[in-house]
Amino acid sequence: MDVFNESLAKSADVNTDSLDQNAGIEALLDKLKPLLDGGRLDNLVDLASLISDTVDMLDLATVEKLGRLFESTTAVTWSLGNALRMATAETAAEAAPPNIYGLLSLLREKDTRRGVALLLRTLNVIGRQL
Repeated sequence: MDVFNESLAKSADVNTDSLDQNAGIEALLDKLKPLLDGGRLDNLVDLASLISDTVDMLDLATVEKLGRLFESTTAVTWSLGNALRMATAETAAEAAPPNIYGLLSLLREKDTRRGVALLLRTLNVIGRQL
């Protein structure tokens, strides 16, 4: 009889555990219900699939290329931002805006000519690619 009682006790424990699991699953389903009703859960599944596919496609060479691209883009952005801040500060420090002769006299400066040459070469390359 003791064996039977022990068996019933174990069965009761299993039933209690399954009830706790069912309560947890029901709570999860209640929280997911708005996502299921609106079809937004499909979006989350699609996003997880996209991330998984991206991870599968990325090999070490691609990651290194993307890293170099990010670094070079960051460097260019940093340089352009610094140049713009410096030019803005220098222009704001002038009492009056330069006249035409003052603008043309900027072309006598070596740094201005170097910057204009860079812009013209960049436009040249863009024009060739069109």
